[in-house]
Amino acid sequence: MEASACACLVELMSAALMLQARAFFSERVQLMLRSQGRAKTLVADSWPEGDIRGILDISDESMGGPWIQAPGIFKVMRSNPRGKPYIGTLELIDGPIQSQLENYLLQSEQISSSATIWCDAATGEAGALLVEPMPKCPRERLENLIHAIEGLEVVPHWERKPEFLCRWINQGDGTEILSSTEVNYRCRCSKDSLVDILRGFVESKRNELFQEGRPVDVRCDYCGKTYQIGPSEMTDLEKGLHAES
Repeated sequence: MEASACACLVELMSAALMLQARAFFSERVQLMLRSQGRAKTLVADSWPEGDIRGILDISDESMGGPWIQAPGIFKVMRSNPRGKPYIGTLELIDGPIQSQLENYLLQSEQISSSATIWCDAATGEAGALLVEPMPKCPRERLENLIHAIEGLEVVPHWERKPEFLCRWINQGDGTEILSSTEVNYRCRCSKDSLVDILRGFVESKRNELFQEGRPVDVRCDYCGKTYQIGPSEMTDLEKGLHAES
């Protein structure tokens, strides 16, 4: 995969982490983007503990042009152990991933924000900044804030550390860091989770998969790990579920 493709995926994962950081509850956040650009499908999966993973499907027909291009969809899925997942879907607008994030917050959560997301394809330097002014932010303070965000483009990527960004946006010292989370690229796939997915298939589809009772190899799209699953494991799981009900 070329470096610019990786940079595009990293930007979507950064957007997922930004939404994760501002979540009020402990929930999993998943972003999915489908476009007519070079990036056919992008998926980013984020957990409160800081784990992040992603997938990029490159269009076979696109040999050049932007990675993200309308028309398409931008989908945000939030889920927690206690309730059904919330899914918000918007039409893709013209602009990069940070524009899609700003549009989602404005349209779905009625929050005016400024998102700055970057990933240098040459060096791998990446990061993101999400700024949301308070409702009663003074006009003069808001104007200075806008100037600070616009001026960030002159700052090299390697210099955009959290402490520096806090001082830059705040235009001086005085910022209090309330919390921090270590980010790790890690897949959370497991054999049990894949068996559970297969159990949701209709019986005819499962019979097609397990022809003559032979096991099948199931590959995780995120990390590429392959699990061998036999038909007996599906039967054992279903018996266990019936016993618990």
